[in-house]
Amino acid sequence: MNKYFSSRMDAFSGDKGLFAIFGISSELERKGQRIIHMEIGKPDFDTPNVIKEAGVDAIRNGNVQYAPPGGIHELREAVTNWTKDTHGLEYNPETEALITVGASEALQCIWSAFLDSEDEVLVPSPYYGSYGYQIACSGSKLVEVPVLKDGIMKYEIEEFESRLTDKTRLILINSPNNPTGYVMSPGEIKVIADFAIKNDLIVVSDECYDKFVFNGEFLSIANLPGMRERTLIVNSTSKTFSMTGWRVGYVLGNSEFIEGLQNVHEHLAICPTSFAQEGAIKAYTEDIKETETMLNEYKRRREYIVDYLSKIDEVSFYEPEGAFYIFLNVAGTGQSGADFCLGLLNEKGVALAAGDSFGKQWGDYVRISYCCSMEEIFVAMELIKEYIIEKQKMAS
Repeated sequence: MNKYFSSRMDAFSGDKGLFAIFGISSELERKGQRIIHMEIGKPDFDTPNVIKEAGVDAIRNGNVQYAPPGGIHELREAVTNWTKDTHGLEYNPETEALITVGASEALQCIWSAFLDSEDEVLVPSPYYGSYGYQIACSGSKLVEVPVLKDGIMKYEIEEFESRLTDKTRLILINSPNNPTGYVMSPGEIKVIADFAIKNDLIVVSDECYDKFVFNGEFLSIANLPGMRERTLIVNSTSKTFSMTGWRVGYVLGNSEFIEGLQNVHEHLAICPTSFAQEGAIKAYTEDIKETETMLNEYKRRREYIVDYLSKIDEVSFYEPEGAFYIFLNVAGTGQSGADFCLGLLNEKGVALAAGDSFGKQWGDYVRISYCCSMEEIFVAMELIKEYIIEKQKMAS
């Protein structure tokens, strides 16, 4: 690491997590090798036309300059109305909503506004890998709370209590979860809510996959008694409307929290992109049928992959209930998750993400993202099975 960098950059030394495998797969693809990309959570659906047209119209009409730092009023109003209609939560668009440059910027603003050096964030593990890098960049510490044990997902309050210190400031939850696809039960959400209230902690709820629940309904922790005022909801257009490149997200919370976050946001990003916000208004005000289409297609893909992988003795997994991921234990193959990913990529042209990208203790796992066509999934599953069989023969 360069001697001029701060010690916070140590978090980025060595492996770059899932972006490392994405870089390798992209380079192989550039050289002409066919790659089936199942390593990145990038929807393979196009942004709906009504959204694209609104963005293009905004550019043609000259809406290309700075926007209000907190986001244009029409979008804040659209987001809060959508949240009320879909989750039954009411927020004032003027004082309790902040539009950000994607959910990632929203989270970075939260760490900057709420954490001092050495403060701690309790995070159920496995977790989205960028959380750790972001929190480390803020000079703070991510504390892993394991919730996956022997193939079973379970939020046990004892695990949280044993990791609570006088430095704990926040709890970060993500349901449906990346990388497991797990959806927290109402009982588990209540356990976290009670724990937060008892210990005077703020909950950051990453709800970017809230529209992708396969069975049942999504429940936000902010719906529970006493939690609206101590919850920051983070969400984005990226997954719900297949707008990953538009970079429009938001935070909802009490007015004091939002005022503090905007102070950070307007000096970090100045404002969200003006014409992208115009497209996002359509996303939250029009009846976007494509979201339901995506949900049904993800469900179809999940069912096929679950059925296929369940017949391979060397692997195991928790059956996902939402999002578009499967977290696969490959210990039975005799390889680590990282070695499995590299071997599968180099020998079969299928790109997966290594499990230790989602927490240091998940080295026996890989994450499969089913953001690709059914035709590619058919081929990928056959290649994964073929790779495992070949490795087993070599080992025997």
